Amino acid sequence: MPKTLVPDETALQEVRERRLLIDRCDDWLFAEVAPFVGQRVLEVGCGLGNLTSHLLDKELVVAVDLDTDSVKHVSERFLEYANVHAFTCDITDPAVLWLERFGFDTVISLNVLEHIENDGLALRHIWHLLRPGGRLVLIVPSHSWLYGTMDSAIGHHRRYSKRDMEQKLRATDFRVESHRYMNSLGALGWFVNGRILRQNVPPKDQLKVFNLLVPFVRTVEHMVPPFFGISLLSIARKLL
Repeated sequence: MPKTLVPDETALQEVRERRLLIDRCDDWLFAEVAPFVGQRVLEVGCGLGNLTSHLLDKELVVAVDLDTDSVKHVSERFLEYANVHAFTCDITDPAVLWLERFGFDTVISLNVLEHIENDGLALRHIWHLLRPGGRLVLIVPSHSWLYGTMDSAIGHHRRYSKRDMEQKLRATDFRVESHRYMNSLGALGWFVNGRILRQNVPPKDQLKVFNLLVPFVRTVEHMVPPFFGISLLSIARKLL
């Protein structure tokens, strides 16, 4: 995989927009991470606020993103919520460490780390921003064998295995509590579209059909945890 990527901005915007077609998947993701989210939350890579909207009952939510327009959108979208604050920040810039004053008990990041070339530095900064005993809730794309044209088009530097992520987290003095693959059906679709058909974005019709199937996939995976999936969910704690 290339070390330096320039994402296709058109493809990236299309993916953001098409994400709205799989709202049931977003609901599923949040249901999986919700038990691990505390009251003082830093969201790394807030985008347009899809996840932020699930955190409004928290004591504090600080949403950060590199994209100024996204931060402006989130600020305006949640203007009436005094507990929500949005800032333009680069998690790999040491300047981000000023956020430590907020005393976060949780850092949550969904599908962001793969866009960061120096993911180790990002994890070190996250570690510093958490108070002792705080928890990192992380979802990333999984399996290097799934890496294809859709990944490179939207600026993915890599995809992760459980072993990859465990090594990175332990190297940053996190204690890994759990790893779990999610969404095996989505992984199959990603493989076909990105590795075989070499498309840049998932087809709309497929996303609509997948959204209808999410409750079924979710039920099956709760009964029989999959050994592969489009996403890897990792839970880790900052060592005291």
